[in-house]
Amino acid sequence: MNGIFPADLAVYLLLAPVVAYIFVTHRWSGFLPWYYLSVFCLARIIGGILGIHDSENLAANIIQSVGITPLILGVDGLVHEARTYRNPSGSRFLGISVILGTSALMAVAMALSVIGSLDIFEGHPKPHSLQHWKTGTALVVVAWAFQVFWSLFSLLSNSGGKGLPGYQGGTALLQGAVVALLFIGIRVIYSLVAVCTQRKDLSPVYGKTDIRVILMFLPEVLATIAMITVGLRTRKLRETKSMAAYSPTPQTC
Repeated sequence: MNGIFPADLAVYLLLAPVVAYIFVTHRWSGFLPWYYLSVFCLARIIGGILGIHDSENLAANIIQSVGITPLILGVDGLVHEARTYRNPSGSRFLGISVILGTSALMAVAMALSVIGSLDIFEGHPKPHSLQHWKTGTALVVVAWAFQVFWSLFSLLSNSGGKGLPGYQGGTALLQGAVVALLFIGIRVIYSLVAVCTQRKDLSPVYGKTDIRVILMFLPEVLATIAMITVGLRTRKLRETKSMAAYSPTPQTC
């Protein structure tokens, strides 16, 4: 049996309720990051169940090998939530454009990766199957690299929002996004190297267990925990901002 499947099931069964709680506490202002993180946890749970029942299950192995997309989109949403608190008067068009662009890029990457890997895993690859898989995996790395730039740019830029009620909480969210991206980087670069080299010991499906644990399972878990940690820290951010917005202005004598 592939030992990653039971580990996925056990870990994400524990983390999923916490993510759901954060989803509820952050409400609409934090819909995107916690929605996508919920999808990621659910995908890992489903993959774990399928993989425990049959370690050769095609769906389970594809979910495990190329299913990093919701995690990256979750970080993208986390940056967007942070920016709304740090600089609520900032350009909404820019933020929405980044979200739409990242989502479109990840959709193309996911489609190419799934189509290419599906043909290969089924044992009847087409002439361009491997190239599709490589291209899709490379696009995921491009999306990750852009998120690193976008997160650091958002964190280091000072738009005059210091002193606003949500500034510190937004900064904490951005810091969580940067930490999560460090671990995601290990995961996506490993995938790119594994796909491009086609080395069996690096394969996300058939590779050595210790390699897959260190370069695939642990980075995903640590990235998820980084997001959960900052989500719990900022669970009352919306209420704090609302209270400050509606607090009466002190009267001078």
